Amino acid sequence: MKWSKFLYLSVLMGFLACTSSEEDSNRAITIQLDKIPIQENKLLIDRAILLGSDSLDLLGSELRAEFSEHGFFVSNYNGPKAIHHFSMEGEHLGRIVEVGEAPGQVLRFEEFRILEDTLIVNTGKGDHIDLNFFHIPEHRLVKTIETEASAFSFYPNEDGSFWLYSGLNKAVGDYRLQRIDQKGKIIEKRLFNDFSDALIPFTEKSFFDGGERLLFREPLFPEIYEVQGDSLKLVYKMDFGTYSIPDEIWEIEDPFKLFEQLNKNGFADSYSIFENEKYFLIDIVLQRERDYRKELLIIDRLSGDKRKIEITQDQFPEYYSPFALVGSHVLFIAYAPALIQRLDELNATEKVLEQLKVLEEDSNPVILYGRLEK
Repeated sequence: MKWSKFLYLSVLMGFLACTSSEEDSNRAITIQLDKIPIQENKLLIDRAILLGSDSLDLLGSELRAEFSEHGFFVSNYNGPKAIHHFSMEGEHLGRIVEVGEAPGQVLRFEEFRILEDTLIVNTGKGDHIDLNFFHIPEHRLVKTIETEASAFSFYPNEDGSFWLYSGLNKAVGDYRLQRIDQKGKIIEKRLFNDFSDALIPFTEKSFFDGGERLLFREPLFPEIYEVQGDSLKLVYKMDFGTYSIPDEIWEIEDPFKLFEQLNKNGFADSYSIFENEKYFLIDIVLQRERDYRKELLIIDRLSGDKRKIEITQDQFPEYYSPFALVGSHVLFIAYAPALIQRLDELNATEKVLEQLKVLEEDSNPVILYGRLEK
C-alpha cells in the first residue's frame, strides 16, 4: 500500500466514534508490538519461482495473490485487467478471469478467493454485490449469484454460505458483518453499523483462513476475532505502543484536521494475517508523518516465541508483500526490478541467487519462499 492509499483510509476513519469489540478483551491474547525484538537476520529465502506471462499486465509493484493446490493466482492491485493462473512451477496457464463486457467476463472485481476447484470474485453493483464463480481447470465462468448485500470483502464457507464485510458506511446497510446463503439471501447480521452516513466504503481484506478457524478484523482496529457459529470470539488484541490511536483523536470532527493529528501521532494496521498449527503471522503497516514501513510479526504457537522483521519497500522489497503461509514458509510475491537491485544483498541460498540472475527489468514478479524456522 502506498502513501495516498493510507491518506484515503485515514480520512475515512476520522468519522469513527466507537469500537467494534463484541467480547471482553480480557479473554484475548494481548500482543505488545514494541516489546517484541526485531530479528536482525532476515528470513532465509530458500526457494524461488519465476512467473511467466503472455503480456505486460503484471508488471505493477502492488499485486494481489492467492495460492492453492491448483497453483498461483495473481492480479494487479489497482485497475486489474485479469487474474492470471500459474502452475506450481510458475508456468503461465492463462487468464482465468478477464475484465470486460463480453460473455464470460466481469466488469470489475474487488477480491478473489479459492474454494476447492472454484475461483470466486466479487463485483460491486452499487447497492449489492454479485459473486462470480470460475471453474479453475476450464478457466470458465460457470455461474453468477446476485446477493442482497453490499460488501467489499467476503469469505466462502464449506456449507455454501458466505460471510460478507461491508465496512463502516451506514449507507450500505445497518450491519457491517453479514452472512448470505447459496442464493445470496441474507440469513445473519452482526456488528450494528452506527457510523456516519457520509462514509465511503474502502476495500481492505477482512477475512483470513487460520487453518482450523476463520479470523476476522476491521481496518485500523486492534482486535482480531475468530468467527464462530453464533458469535465473534476475540482472540488477539494488538498493542501498537506509540502507534496506538488515542481515543481523543476520534473526537475531532473535521476529517482533515483529524488526519493531520492522526498522522502526527502515528497509526498502525494489521494488514494481513496468516495462521496454521505452528505459526501465527501478522503483516503490520506503521506510519507517522512521512515515515512508512512494515513489520512482519512471527509467533511460534507451540513455543510462544515472538519475533519480528522490519521491512521497507526500498530497503527490503523481497519481504514487502507476503500472501500465504505454507508449512514453515511464508510466501512473498516480489517485484522483479527491485530484486535485481538487491541481488547482491539478498539473504538467499546459492540456488535461489543463481535463479534470480536471469531476471531482467521487464521480467514478471517472483514467488519467494521465506524460511520461518531459525
